Amino acid sequence: MRLRAWLASGAVLAAGLLTAQPALAAQAAVTFHADSGDQCLRGVTEGTLEWAEVAIVKVDGFLADDAPISSCAPDGMYSQATFSAYKGTTLVDSEAVKADDAKVAIALALSDPAGVTAIDRVVVQVCRFSSTPVGISYCGKAAEYKAP
Repeated sequence: MRLRAWLASGAVLAAGLLTAQPALAAQAAVTFHADSGDQCLRGVTEGTLEWAEVAIVKVDGFLADDAPISSCAPDGMYSQATFSAYKGTTLVDSEAVKADDAKVAIALALSDPAGVTAIDRVVVQVCRFSSTPVGISYCGKAAEYKAP
């Protein structure tokens, strides 16, 4: 009789731990910022990186190109923010967002297509490109964010 009670309480405890596991895997968010590296800060991206699961990082924020309050003259270029997810040195996923004389909302997810490779860091970089076929391009410093 005691053995049955002991086994039953053990099964209840094990079931409780298994169902509580997703709640323990709390989501962790990290604030990010990257810019185009020029004096006018023509391209800027900011927001949060949320490690929702081992193989998924949610990106929420914005990319702004040529803010209206800038004292610099328009330059005929657009900004592109690139978000690259890595496991060690292996690129897992990469997404890019473009803005041209506007502020664009960013809502995307970086993930391993198979859903198994953990993402341990995300690199964010803003580059500016000419809107014409001939022109210059340049990038700001890449900002790296590690999983919390």
